[in-house]
Amino acid sequence: MIDVSLVQGRQTDKWRLDEMAWPEVRAAIESGRTTVVAAAGSMEQHGPHLPLQTDTLLGTFLVEAIVERMPGAFMGPTIPFGVSTHHMPFAGTITLDEETFKAMVRQYAESLATHGFENIVIVPSHGGNFGPLGALEQELGGKVGAARFIAYSDLMGFMELFERVASPDGISLEVAGAHAGEAETSLVLAANERLAQMEYAIAGYVGDFGEEAARTIFSQGMPALTDNGILGDARPADRERGFRYRDTMADALAEWIRERIPS
Repeated sequence: MIDVSLVQGRQTDKWRLDEMAWPEVRAAIESGRTTVVAAAGSMEQHGPHLPLQTDTLLGTFLVEAIVERMPGAFMGPTIPFGVSTHHMPFAGTITLDEETFKAMVRQYAESLATHGFENIVIVPSHGGNFGPLGALEQELGGKVGAARFIAYSDLMGFMELFERVASPDGISLEVAGAHAGEAETSLVLAANERLAQMEYAIAGYVGDFGEEAARTIFSQGMPALTDNGILGDARPADRERGFRYRDTMADALAEWIRERIPS
């Protein structure tokens, strides 16, 4: 029998679930704090200059900022693996197939719903996760157990958020890039500067990255567009711009989430 007296009188201002003890989590749910936001990242190549953990690192970095804008919400542990099949030609990449990824996210959400969380939000920080998350939300009908399941799945909308920051600085969307280009490199410089090996930063594919280009890499693999693993040009990356990317995305995504959770 669980000793529920351990919950009584517990109050916390913590917001990262992985740093909390179970009585703190139980007490927080009972007090009405029932929203969790978590990132779905990956472990895959990011050019010759960024680490394999880039998407997982940046997912955590972004969701921290989103939750700061949502008082009372919790940050769930970042999911560190995603659908990265199109990156497998590059050494070190670890991938899940789409069904395994969806099953993992579903069970993650089901676990939280079982404990009484009412709103479970997944924000992808890896391009290959957007489509599967959108499909999973449809399959679940936006519900997992008694909880609302919300997944951001607009990859092109995500890219537009990059453009809001890049364009005023004279950085084209092609240079900002969709993968390991200026934008992600700037974000890594902001999140953990020591992990960006800027002496190896180079240009990759700097053409248009629209829906056709996305279909090409998802169906044929990254080498169909880039032989160094970069979509964009990493060389103009700037740490201060990285913080502006994060703030712009966090503002937009926090508002997007609030619109989907009844007050």
